[in-house]
Amino acid sequence: MINPLDDLIMSRNQKSLDELEKLAGFSPGKGGKDKFSEVAGKVGKKAEATTDAGKESGDDRHWHIHKEFARIYDKSGRSFALFVGDLLDIMLSGPVQTRLVNEMIEDKINRMRKAKEAAAEPSTQKVKVQAKRNSKYEVNIGGEKRVFSRHFLKRKGFLAALFLDSEEYQSYKKLIKQLEVVCRESAEEALPGSESERREALGKIVDELRYEIHQHDIVRAWALLEADTFKHLEWFFGQTKDLHLVRPDFYDDLDKAYREAKKLLKLMLQDIQEEFPPEVDKQDAYEDYLKDILEVYTHHHFVLKRYHQTRPAISLKDFELTKEEMQEKIEELRDESDELRRRINSLNVEKDQAQGEARALKNSNDELKQKLDRLDPAEVQKLIRAAEAKANAAEKELQETLEEEADLRSDMRKLDEENQELTRKLQQLHAIPDESAYSVENLMVGKRVAIFGGVGRDHYWPILKEAGVDNEDYEWYEGYHTISQARTAEIVGRCDLVVVVTAYAGHLLLYQVRPCIQAHQHFFKIHKSGAGSLRKEILKTFKK
Repeated sequence: MINPLDDLIMSRNQKSLDELEKLAGFSPGKGGKDKFSEVAGKVGKKAEATTDAGKESGDDRHWHIHKEFARIYDKSGRSFALFVGDLLDIMLSGPVQTRLVNEMIEDKINRMRKAKEAAAEPSTQKVKVQAKRNSKYEVNIGGEKRVFSRHFLKRKGFLAALFLDSEEYQSYKKLIKQLEVVCRESAEEALPGSESERREALGKIVDELRYEIHQHDIVRAWALLEADTFKHLEWFFGQTKDLHLVRPDFYDDLDKAYREAKKLLKLMLQDIQEEFPPEVDKQDAYEDYLKDILEVYTHHHFVLKRYHQTRPAISLKDFELTKEEMQEKIEELRDESDELRRRINSLNVEKDQAQGEARALKNSNDELKQKLDRLDPAEVQKLIRAAEAKANAAEKELQETLEEEADLRSDMRKLDEENQELTRKLQQLHAIPDESAYSVENLMVGKRVAIFGGVGRDHYWPILKEAGVDNEDYEWYEGYHTISQARTAEIVGRCDLVVVVTAYAGHLLLYQVRPCIQAHQHFFKIHKSGAGSLRKEILKTFKK
């Protein structure tokens, strides 16, 4: 099979019906025995097509655009044809492309079949010649009939072939008009007015395409090129030919083509395993299959290359670390957002309260204004004078009160001085009891004390604490608790003062304690349970 991009030499090339049928995905046929008539018919048809194109061209803008594309194709060859196919595939993607391709294929096949049949039949014979099938198109590969691919790469090649071949000028005009419709429907803003501005806008689009390919960028670039009759087409081609333009949603179609190529490869492998070398009739099918597979895998290679060029590589570890950092930042921002939201709610509450207070004050102000409006000015002046008189009287009374208070303070100071003087005289005459005479402060510093009987430990602790006894040097034992003589001697032996309170069964321990008292120790026998008796005994014994 001949790829239309390989043998496309503008209007100087004539493709056969078989090749076009193979491109369209149909099972080709071959008919006609008179080769001279067939060639003559083709030449005549070609001359008529060229004449028609010349008649239609004239000052036709589309014809000048077509010639510009043809000129660049003659100069750059296959790479430019691939570039045109990519542009058309992106701009006419989806159902529009499928419908156009199907219509043009059907139209082309019908025209070429008519021309072939007309060239094959004699001038006097009106019976059509039935085309016969060629055996090489009826072969089975891997147990299945020969497959003619019709995936999107084939459609791209077919569109480029129609667009660049001068013999297909009518199809070219259909395509160019459809592209104009696409540009009009996709126009979001007006094109720049001057050529320099359009050239600058085109440069910006090229810069965007280096990072990401979008259909709207390609459509706008086409509109900018068309505005200047594709004057900058060759420059645009030179800037983008290394970008491997593909439409953003190409992957599904590429996946289908990839699966078809994989199937062809499996069929060939199965056929080779069954019979090798293959029959002569299968060689054409093998060649087609291998070219289809090569085309798909080559395109797949360039797509991956473009993918890796536009998307920087990053390790999974870096990605996860970045993801965690972003999630932490997101959580922090969420917390801040929640805090701000709470603050806003609080401010809204305060604002509502302030608005409520403002409304209340406004209502009060309105009421006061209404009352003021209802009052007689003379009466108001009278009330004002009365209020001023009351205020003056109150101020005078306040001043008198302050003066009286000052006098009273002076009298109080004098009385205080007299009181202090009389108190001092009474103390000199010993008419006032001396409180310090009953103080036991610091009289027993460093002494160890044991009390047997009485109300409880806390009852006597304030006096002992005042006397300077430490808490760890003070012991108290309940009178009702039986203690052995040896234990009593041990307790008494480490104390400086031993007290027996006869109340609350303390007298039961009196006869055990008394024999244990040494000459350097002090012994108090206190009746009842009052702490006052303990104070008196301490003063009597330890105060010098």
